[in-house]
Amino acid sequence: MKDLAYTLTVRRLVAIWSDRSQKEAAKFVDGRRDLLPRRITSAQLYGLADVVRSAHRFTDIQKFTRHQGEKAERAGRLDVRDYWVEMEKALRDLRKDAENLCQQAGPPPPKVSEKPALDELHCKLVNEFVKHLVAHSLYWSPLPKKEK
Repeated sequence: MKDLAYTLTVRRLVAIWSDRSQKEAAKFVDGRRDLLPRRITSAQLYGLADVVRSAHRFTDIQKFTRHQGEKAERAGRLDVRDYWVEMEKALRDLRKDAENLCQQAGPPPPKVSEKPALDELHCKLVNEFVKHLVAHSLYWSPLPKKEK
């Protein structure tokens, strides 16, 4: 029963946090609007969303963002590299929020140790943030012009 109560508490806290984080995700996108949709493509954004959705550890997400930045740097697209560096930092900074939510949720059930619970919560926050980020990025991206 404690497992269920803990799970529901974490879900509630993540949902509340998600509603508040939408503004931050939109601010991140709006500050880099000049890169969308040509320099940062929807394929890259969906790739990020897929990696985040399937990641069990934050290091998996870091590998993706670093790889995207390295590819951009090799291609001489330093503005795109900077985007991925800033993305990684923004996602890494969510760890502090995860720590706060872990404290609010209370101790995890006996089967789960503190570190995996924190890492899992961090990944959940990253997932919520990236969902908002992708939605805002695609919503504001101009549609391709149709040829007549």
